[in-house]
Amino acid sequence: MQLIQRIKRILREYICDVVKAEVQQEASKIMALIPQLIEFTNSSPEEKQSYHDRSRAPLANYNYFLDLREQLSKSGVVVEDISINILDFEKWLEEYPEVDSYYKNAGNVYIEKCLEHYLSYRYLDMSSDDICIDVAAAGSPYADILRKHLKIKSYRLDMSYPEGIHGYNIGADAGSTTLTSGFASTLALHCAYECFMGNADIRFVREASRLLRPNGRYLITPLYLDATYFNATSPYCDQKEVIIDPEAHKIWRDDEYKVPFSRHYSPQAFSTRIYSNIPNDMDGKVYFVRNLPDVMHRFQNQRVYCYFMFYCEKRHRT
Repeated sequence: MQLIQRIKRILREYICDVVKAEVQQEASKIMALIPQLIEFTNSSPEEKQSYHDRSRAPLANYNYFLDLREQLSKSGVVVEDISINILDFEKWLEEYPEVDSYYKNAGNVYIEKCLEHYLSYRYLDMSSDDICIDVAAAGSPYADILRKHLKIKSYRLDMSYPEGIHGYNIGADAGSTTLTSGFASTLALHCAYECFMGNADIRFVREASRLLRPNGRYLITPLYLDATYFNATSPYCDQKEVIIDPEAHKIWRDDEYKVPFSRHYSPQAFSTRIYSNIPNDMDGKVYFVRNLPDVMHRFQNQRVYCYFMFYCEKRHRT
């Protein structure tokens, strides 16, 4: 009996020590955030993302995006206007119920998320001969869906996975995958590229050229463009771990998403930073979705903001 009491006492003391350590650790994290939370609170409206965010009322801001399209073209970027076939999109959602089901609970961005996958499916024009990588996939089922419906070999890649190839999961940095040259024929990025911090966005367009076979292609959807070149960061994330581009404005996120980093290019910044760094064996262009307001009219109370996409294709060797 005394032995049991001693064991209980030891366990209580151990649990108390563990809880105390966890509480102290969390308290230290909170204390470290206080200076940046004060900075966020004292920042001007212009230093908050809500000031710059035109996607909250996109119908009213159509001319804003149209002007960005013209600035892109003047900056030397090839721009192609496209329109979404809304009936085809709705039919695709019926044919791919797994996409619809996965994003059904995404609130007012449900249609946007489904649309991004529909657009990569359509504009990458994949067939059973392709090998696709869903880049920065996290927990997305898209690669599984492609294997099921198109019978193609498809992978998902993310830095959060264990390093190396494990089945259809690839643990790697998208800008330095260590995969063999010509490993894939298509790369898809859905609401991911804007989170490539530091020089990861530049490294990716170079790595993609090495990774793709001739006629290989990739699509970034959406491509985040704004009149101002800025990096957005949440005040609830440790700023010591955030790298702000030297030429960009630092903007505080004041929405519900506690995201450490996201990048919004100005047309000139995209031209200089990304478009000019595309390897010579790649042809790149930006798609501008002209009829996005029609999509918004069709799906009421949904935020649809995929005005721009970036497409690159690797030329045949000569």
